[in-house]
Amino acid sequence: MKERIPQLDYLKGIFILLMVTFHLSLTEQTYPVLCKAVYTFHMSAFLIISGYLANVEKRPAEFARSVLRLAVPYVLFESLYILTEYFIGDSLGAHNAIGQLTATDFVMRIATLPTGPYWYLHTLVIGMTVYWLIYRVSRLQGIGGLAVMGLILYGCSLVIEGLDWSNVIYFLIGVFIMRLGKSFLEVFTPSWLALLPLVVLFWFPANYERGSLAGIAITVLVISLLLAVYPHCFKSVRNVLCHVGRNSLAIVVFSPIFTVFTKQVSPLFDFDPTAVCFTVASLALVVAGCLGCAWLSDRLALSRWIFLKKNFYRGLL
Repeated sequence: MKERIPQLDYLKGIFILLMVTFHLSLTEQTYPVLCKAVYTFHMSAFLIISGYLANVEKRPAEFARSVLRLAVPYVLFESLYILTEYFIGDSLGAHNAIGQLTATDFVMRIATLPTGPYWYLHTLVIGMTVYWLIYRVSRLQGIGGLAVMGLILYGCSLVIEGLDWSNVIYFLIGVFIMRLGKSFLEVFTPSWLALLPLVVLFWFPANYERGSLAGIAITVLVISLLLAVYPHCFKSVRNVLCHVGRNSLAIVVFSPIFTVFTKQVSPLFDFDPTAVCFTVASLALVVAGCLGCAWLSDRLALSRWIFLKKNFYRGLL
């Protein structure tokens, strides 16, 4: 077992909050350029961390259980998301409402075309499975194993519409760091100097492409800059961000429930053309709601069935 790295929880907390913020429809509409800039790095960095933390040094039964802890909530919540978009998507004003849905369409959407934030779980399940097959079953190691893994995942991205190659790249970067035998903090060294090239890169919107070299550079530099900020954060702020980061999976799975609600109440914030009040209030509501759902799942003993663990919610340290 590796010692927990609090900086990773801190990073996950920031990136998951950015995910929620720019899934808020009014915020996204008010700040489209900022939204695109943030989309360049927030989930990319999350995937790097996920690849780094993916543990394939497990026996088959243990590994299967760890994958099912992602696959079961993915299938359950993706199914609910699809059905919601089909039955009441139009009345909710959803941009991705589903007009027609057959049983075959339903299965194919879950298997190959995830919607909402659940694409992350879909990508992680496929990536971890291929990772385990290469390094534990075929026994390929080092750069050779990583190359074969990359080729297989690239092939999968060609036939699975919802598996974006640009997402796979970042997962592979995380795996590469782990296989180097280096600590995450040895590779991503904190540096305030990262701010200078970031300003230059963000100045040109053409760089806002996750799968480009510029996108990779932005992601790496943002991680480096945020790690430089870490020791200077107020302890209370750091604790909150780490708490959110430790519960990031809960926010991924439950957030659509609350973001739909915020869209319905957004007219109440017409008095603020900057949408700042809406964003702050909605972000607090979504995060609190997600954490509350995770806590309630534990209390009602639902977590052992949905997330295959007794305690899903992680409290403050």
